[in-house]
This record gives sequence, structure tokens and C-alpha cells, in this order.
Amino acid sequence: MSDVAEARKLLANLPQNDPLKALDEITCWLASVKDTPGFRPERRMGVIMLLDETGQPFYAELLRQYLAPSPLHDSPGMHMWQGAHGFMRALAEAYAVCTNEYQMAEKRSLSHKEQMPVICARLLRAVAEQMKLELMRYLDVAQGVWDQLYAHYNIAEANQFADIMVRVYPSQAINTSPKNELLRAIILFISSPATQAPEQIEASYHISARMVNHFCFKQAPDPDCPYLIDLSKPAAPVQVGDNIQPTQAMRFIGAARALPKMEGMAHQDEREVIEQNHHSGYEFTPKLAVLNHLRIYWGRERPRRQQERKGISVSIEVAHGFKAISLLATRFEPEQKDGLSEKDTSKPKERSKISLIDEEIDYVRESWDILNMSIGGIGGIVPKTTGAWVKIGALCGLKAKNSKFWWVGMIQRLHTDPHGKVYAGIKILSKKPMLVRLRILGKDAERIPHWENSTGAFTYDYQSAILLPDAQSSYENATMLLESGGYAVGRIYEALLGEKSRHFELTGLLAEGKDYEQFSFKWLAA
Repeated sequence: MSDVAEARKLLANLPQNDPLKALDEITCWLASVKDTPGFRPERRMGVIMLLDETGQPFYAELLRQYLAPSPLHDSPGMHMWQGAHGFMRALAEAYAVCTNEYQMAEKRSLSHKEQMPVICARLLRAVAEQMKLELMRYLDVAQGVWDQLYAHYNIAEANQFADIMVRVYPSQAINTSPKNELLRAIILFISSPATQAPEQIEASYHISARMVNHFCFKQAPDPDCPYLIDLSKPAAPVQVGDNIQPTQAMRFIGAARALPKMEGMAHQDEREVIEQNHHSGYEFTPKLAVLNHLRIYWGRERPRRQQERKGISVSIEVAHGFKAISLLATRFEPEQKDGLSEKDTSKPKERSKISLIDEEIDYVRESWDILNMSIGGIGGIVPKTTGAWVKIGALCGLKAKNSKFWWVGMIQRLHTDPHGKVYAGIKILSKKPMLVRLRILGKDAERIPHWENSTGAFTYDYQSAILLPDAQSSYENATMLLESGGYAVGRIYEALLGEKSRHFELTGLLAEGKDYEQFSFKWLAA
């Protein structure tokens, strides 16, 4: 590693099919080059840049593997996370040596000066990647991250290259600047990553790269800048107060001006969803859901918790997954008339057929300790031994130990404390969910000419659906949970509620998880 040519020979022997091992080797080389005395600043900088560029494809592949479905407590996933985080930490520390040597140099070559905007942008991006990885595990962002972000951005401002646009890596077409890299990190933090799945956090970070030129970064208060940082006091951004006294070190930040530019992205994604009749994007989470999330949190008014949470100490039973909850939810009975008309609550003639589709589902009832509760949510501790399924957006059933009835909830927020204990915030979707059956024309009917006029020479499929009543406990204006796949907005389906079945049309996708989709719908006239 004494110079770039020799370093390139060594790096040619990295294991190409093992990104974790390759990245670990590069991380060790970064530490060695950073700590070894006697390097000329330009030579050290050249070797570190080569190590960085060599490691980026391995880092991208390792991150891709980490973002594949893996539980919070998964050991292989933790090793991948540690490898990726260690590489970015070592990279930031190595580039910090380069910037310190530049600051201390009595004479600076022209090439050294020209490289410093690139070095600083890469350094800030490496620190932002550390932040992103910590947010993906719902950890509090380490103080060292804020220290590095602010200290090295201050260097960029002091040397008047904070706004210089550069191509940070040869393979990346989008130019950036040290200021833009700082802004991406700050905006990611204020985008409520605790309420996003890891792949959504990654998508948010990529979307912010496209929108960063529309973010505000001002030295004076502005209505478009609801957040501020103090470059002399490294810390997380805070909301601007009414009686703020600006100082020279303060910067006021906002992303509201990016929202109109995002409309085109959202409309394009909506068209793709309609055309494909399924959802695109990372795993089960479409880009559209991420865009909708960012439009909420990038606005001038940040959403705030409306309901007071009260501390409690109880244990509840928790089950997860759409199929398990469909077995546990209260089933539609003729006497259940809340929000439904009389004709919909007469004796179901399809009951004998419905009973044929009940499934034997293996599921686990976990015991969770609940710490607080409000009208619309609860907060508790995720058991380390049984809560491996927990993820933002996951559907869960909830039942008090002394109750016969199950509620339906969704994991809305996660936080991991310094000891590795995971806390979950669960949004209560309904305290009175009702299981109903849908009758759907079978696939074979598509091959029968004029099936609608036939005499029954076609088959039906029967599927479970869970009705979630509105705030007035009415099922007339309910929303519906369906198992993922095969359902589309604008399509008409048949619900078996009574002697005369009732048709409805799906009108909008409200939320989704790995195995379910929540739709708005409207009942159709008989």
C-alpha cells in the first residue's frame, strides 16, 4: 500500500464473491494507511481514494443482501451490518486524516487543492452512510456522527469549497457538493426513519439525492425552513422556535420546496402500479409509499402525536401475520348488525361452503410487556426470543390476557436502546375487526365463453377479508384488510355477509405489509 500502483496489485486479489470478507480486508487496509506515518499527503490520499473506490461495489452488494428480509436479531444480518458500518466508519476516519493534513500543510499543490472538494464530499457521505445504517437498526445516532458532519462541513466552508459541485465517484453521473452531502444526512434524519422499514430508509436516501438541489439551507429564519442546526454545537436538527435568536453558526433547513418536484415521481409510480396490477419497489414496499411518507414529513408542519400516552405495566398476547389474525378475528354472525343493513345480516346461505375453506395455520402467541398506551396505540418491548418477525408495517393481533377478543394493530415505530433492547410502537387499526369471506370468480371461468350467462359451469374461490370499522364503529364505512396479491383498485368483488351477498369496489390502497394490503372501498347498490 505504499503507492497507488502497488495497492492496485494487492486489491486485485480480493475475494470477488464474498463482499463481507472483501470489505473487511479493505477496512483493515484503510486503518493501516491512515495510521502509518511517513506518507506524503498526496500519496496517502491517492491510496485511500483507491481503497474507497474498490470497496464501493462490495459495500453496495453487502447492503443489498442486508436489505433482503432479515429480522432485527438475525446473526448473519448483524454481521453484514457490522461489516458495512465498519467500512464507512474507517473510510470517514481515513479521509479525516487527509483533510487534517491539508489544513496543516504549509504548501499545497494545485492537485491537492482540486481534490479537496471531492475528499470532503466523500467524507461527509461516508458519515451519512454510518447514520443511515444506524437508523436502519433504529439506534440513536452516535454523537461522533454529528461531530464529524459539522466539523468537516465547517472545513469546507472555511476553505470556500462547500458549494463546489463535483463528481464524487467516477461511476456516478450526478454531481454533488459538500453542502449537498450534509443536507442529505440532515433531511434523512428529519424524515422520521423510526417509522420506516430499512428498505424504505434506503429509498428515502436515494430520493433525497435527486431532490437535494431543492432543499433550503439558509443563514436566517425562513418559513420554508422549519429546522435548524448549529454548526458550533454538533447535535441533531431541531425545530425552529417562535423566539429564535439567530447566530452566525446557525443554518436553517427545509425540504418543502422539493414537494412540487416530487409530484411527477408520484404520478409516474401510480401509473406503474395501475398498469402492472401489482406493486413495485423494494421487496413489498412500493416507491409510492415512500414518496407519500416523505411528502408528509418534508412539509412545513411536521405530524405530531395527537393522543396522550399513559404509562402502564401489563402483558398482552401478540400474534402476527394476516392468516393467523384472520383465524383469530371475530367472525361475521347474523346478529352482528353494527353498521350493516338488515338484508346483509340475515342467515348466510353460503355458510356450508365457507366452512370448507378454513385453514390449519401454525402461529405463535407471544407475550409482550406493554409500557404505555393511548386511544390509538400501545408501546412495548419486543421479546428477543420470539419477536424476530417484527418490522415496520408488520400486521399483528393483540389480546389482553383477560379478554376473549383480538384487536388488529400494525408496527408503526421501532427504537433500539444502547443495550440492544427493542421497543415497538403499535398503531391500533381496530378494536372490533370482523372476518368476512369474499367470493371471487375462479381462474377457470376465464376460459368459459359467456360465463356470466352460464348455468354455473364455473367455480369460485373463497378468500378471507378483515373489515375494520370507522371511528363510529360502523362497518358501512369500514376499510378492509386483504392478503397480498391479486387485488386491484377499481375492481369489483363480492362479500358474503348474509342471504344476499353484497358487492363492493376497492377505491384506494391505504397501507401494506409483507403479507397484507389495506384498502378503502365502497359498497355497491344491490
